[in-house]
Formats: sequence, C-alpha cells, structure tokens
Amino acid sequence: MPAPTRPEPTTPSRVLVTGATGDVGTHLVTELTTRGTPFRVLCRRPDQVRAFTDRGVEAVLGSFEDGASLREAMRGCDQVFLNTPPGLEQFRQNRDAVDAAVAAGVRHVVKVSASDANPRSAIPWARDHALADEHLRRSGLAWTRLLPGAFTKNLLVEASAIRRGWLPQTSGHGATAWIDVADVAAVGARVLTDPAVQGGTGEDGRTYRLTGDRPLSYPEVAGVLTTVLGRRVRYVHVPAPAFYGVLRLSGTPAWQAKGLVHQFVDVVRRGQDDGRLCSSDVPDLLGRPAVTVAEFAAAHRAELSAA
Repeated sequence: MPAPTRPEPTTPSRVLVTGATGDVGTHLVTELTTRGTPFRVLCRRPDQVRAFTDRGVEAVLGSFEDGASLREAMRGCDQVFLNTPPGLEQFRQNRDAVDAAVAAGVRHVVKVSASDANPRSAIPWARDHALADEHLRRSGLAWTRLLPGAFTKNLLVEASAIRRGWLPQTSGHGATAWIDVADVAAVGARVLTDPAVQGGTGEDGRTYRLTGDRPLSYPEVAGVLTTVLGRRVRYVHVPAPAFYGVLRLSGTPAWQAKGLVHQFVDVVRRGQDDGRLCSSDVPDLLGRPAVTVAEFAAAHRAELSAA
C-alpha cells in the first residue's frame, strides 16, 4: 500500500531491537544509530553485550527463552523490533516476546514475518510466522508486519558453486520475489521512526510486502549473474530428493531440510502462498527503488567470482 509521507518525529521513542547480530539486525543498528534514534539491543551472550557497548550501543543480556529477561529488556521501551531466528521454537519465541511486550507496556511491535506465511504450510517457519502474526494481531498492541521476499544474501550460500559456473536449485522455472536485507532494515527504521506509516491495533495494523519490482526464477538469476560477472553461470536443476540429500549431507537438520524442499518446490516452483507477489512498498517507504539482484551481485562480485 502507498505510505503517506510526513516528517519524521524529532523525539523518537526508545526501541528494543532483537536479532541485532543477524543479517537484518546488523543493518538496522546502523540505520537507527545514523538517525539518532534511542534504542537498545537484546543479546544472548555477555561478549555480545561488551561488543555493542564498546561501540556506544546500549545492550542488555536476555533471551527469548527467559520471559523475565525479555520484560526487563523492554522496560522503558515504547516499541520493539521483533526478529526471531528460524528454529523449532520460533512460534513460542514470538508468542512469548509479544506477551512480554504487553506486560512491559510496549505500544508498538514491528515484526519480521515471511512473505509465504500460512498457518497450514508444510514449511515450519512459514507456519510459525503465520500463527505468531495472529497472536500479535490479537494482543492489543499496535503492530506492523514486514513480509520480506527471498533474501538476495542467500545467493552467497551458493558462492562456491557460482564461482565454478553453476547455480543449483530444485525450483525449476518458478519465480520468486527478491529483497536485500539492507532494504528490510531501512524499511524497519522508517517504520520505527515515523508514526505516519505505523499500524494500529487489531485490524488496523499494517503489513508491508518487501520485494523488488518483479519476481525472478533461478534460471533468470543465473542469467543476471552471467551478465554481471562477465562469465557464464548456468542454472542446474536438482531433483527434490537429491536436493534434500545434499542439504542433509551438508549438516542441515532434517526439519529444516524438509522445510527448504517444500519452500523451493511448493512456493517457488509451484507459486503457492504468494511467493511471486511483488509490491511497491519499498520505494513508497524509502523514496528509492529496492536493491536489485544485479546490484547485489555487483556489490559482491569478489565473493561470486573465480579467483
């Protein structure tokens, strides 16, 4: 949906940032620091607290497994940026964080969800996000959901194969929406610091779908890489059972490997659960186009190019 424009407030409220050491959170910390927004970060380990403190960032010790630590971390915060790691406990972690926010008197939660969130999904994280989103909607808190597409950064997982000239996947010619993690963080910062684009409670909450301007299949991505890197990169289709086996051999847990197979086969290859939908929310909110796959590849040319 187009976002109304309004000058950002000069006295923003304090924000608790979870997932601050992750892909999105790292960029969000930079964004909020640049904007001069008061915030603190939640850390699982003392060494993380020290590292943030040494940078001049307020940090507190706590975890999604400890409700008391969550409530204490949220004390004095008006907003929470909620970004939980994928795992078997993701729904519970989101639920407990939302409940802690209610208990701590938080006003607004910005939650990173999933573009393919579906309570009946065979993909664990897509199912858990959908259930957690509904819990947030019913919490009485003001809420804003961010639904990112496929992260361009995931291409770096295949960097060694790309350097050898091939891009393996089990998604066939199915297309999916793509987004850069830095754009997700930039949108998060805009929402956290501008009440004009924040959601309200219940049905008045807001959802932003964060994507580029068009979906791309993995064969199309291989073509983009070929152009950007100046050498041929070919898409190689891997049958789903073989793809699952490769994931398991690489150390991916069975639950996660099964979820990834369903994601690439059901959502990407077959187009289920809105995986191909794109929106103008990123340019509407940021006043510039979303980072493209080509721009991402150019920025990471050294990692994707043969030595």
